[in-house]
Amino acid sequence: MSNRKLSVLGIITVVMVGWAILQNWVSQNISTADFSSSALIEGLQIEAVTGITITSERGEKTTTLSRKDGGFVVADKDNYPADVAAVNALFNGCLDIRTQEKITDSPDNHADLEVTPQTARSVVSFTDTDGGEIVALVLSPSNETGESFARLLSETAVYSIQYSPQIKTAPMDFVDAQLFQVPQDQLSSVAVRTPEGSYILTASADGADIKLQNMPAGKQYKETVYKSVFGALRSLRFDNVVHAGNVLQEFQFDFLYTCKLKDKTVYKLMLAKKGEKTYAKVLADYLDKSPVEKTVGQVESEEELKAKEAKLLVIDAVNQFNKKHSGWVYQIPAANAENLMMSLSGLLEDSPESVSDTDPNAAQ
Repeated sequence: MSNRKLSVLGIITVVMVGWAILQNWVSQNISTADFSSSALIEGLQIEAVTGITITSERGEKTTTLSRKDGGFVVADKDNYPADVAAVNALFNGCLDIRTQEKITDSPDNHADLEVTPQTARSVVSFTDTDGGEIVALVLSPSNETGESFARLLSETAVYSIQYSPQIKTAPMDFVDAQLFQVPQDQLSSVAVRTPEGSYILTASADGADIKLQNMPAGKQYKETVYKSVFGALRSLRFDNVVHAGNVLQEFQFDFLYTCKLKDKTVYKLMLAKKGEKTYAKVLADYLDKSPVEKTVGQVESEEELKAKEAKLLVIDAVNQFNKKHSGWVYQIPAANAENLMMSLSGLLEDSPESVSDTDPNAAQ
């Protein structure tokens, strides 16, 4: 065999040996990483959880969720239905916590590591039907290096963790606060009733213009206030919610905001002022009361079937809306409340022509 061939074989041998060493190194490191971390919570049966308690701010604030009718409710908000996405995020965040290194087994170190109920960033407890604790975890704040610690409340071992979830802790964090989200192009008209009087705003067929029915002589819109009033339900959230049975006698709902959509859905907000806060009861309706029936002995066109299907979907949406919101009173943000309760005098101003007609100095 020639020297050239021997050299080539030598190079191939070196490359293969190096490749074998690299594979072995990668394999060992992956194995080490896989076995060096484990889930802080193992074997939690979510369907067995009927109560969740989240304590934050070093034991000062507590939020309680309870299972009811197949979902969870926020006990601190008169058992208002909890947002499914928020509850799922809580479960996933806790179950995704993985330990890195055991820091201590001594309870004497818990306070310094901020993993006691009195020092922790948050404590999450999952309970069963009888109120017994299934599992509870304690999460520390991040230290100056960004490191966090965790432990199970029933155990003394404390671990550094790879991922520290941002646990939501306030009752309203577990409420879907989106009350309305009505696109502008779906609006047909808006009616506002205040103690001062009533008015109606209507949209043109293409939605480009918004007209006030019976515009008073010598008046015009005050800047773009009318647009804010007309689109008040484009994105309306609430700040708080209480059961109607706890507050109705305290409030006078003497403002009414009615929004009619092009598909004949109607939303009504009955509003009341209580000090600096505004509260609303909400209701949906469907103006087309004719029944949806199958015509016997007649083949219906695809267009007719689609129209009936669309009507049934709207009716179902109205029923679901009322089922969710009936019996509740919502606190509306001040900026939104101003648009929902806008008086006619707040909507209009004198037109330049009327000013010039009445002011002898206007032409000078």
